[in-house]
Amino acid sequence: MNSATQQNTAAAQEMAGSSGGVVDSIELISAISRQNSAASQEMSASAEEMSAQVEEVVASAQSLGSMAQELQKAMSVFKLSKNGQAADVA
Repeated sequence: MNSATQQNTAAAQEMAGSSGGVVDSIELISAISRQNSAASQEMSASAEEMSAQVEEVVASAQSLGSMAQELQKAMSVFKLSKNGQAADVA
């Protein structure tokens, strides 16, 4: 083999070796992208769940507020005298 052929062969072998490394890198990047996508989907599902729970807490708080107002109205008919005894309500 002449020198040019040997150089071309060596260059082709080097490129073949390098392309294997590139393919490995691309596969690694692809795997990382899939993991990131899965993690993002999990985060999104968790955020939706938390939002639903917050809405439930808000609804419960509003319900309790309404109950407290009703209780205050119901209790307003009762009066206490200065000594803590029930006063006559006219």
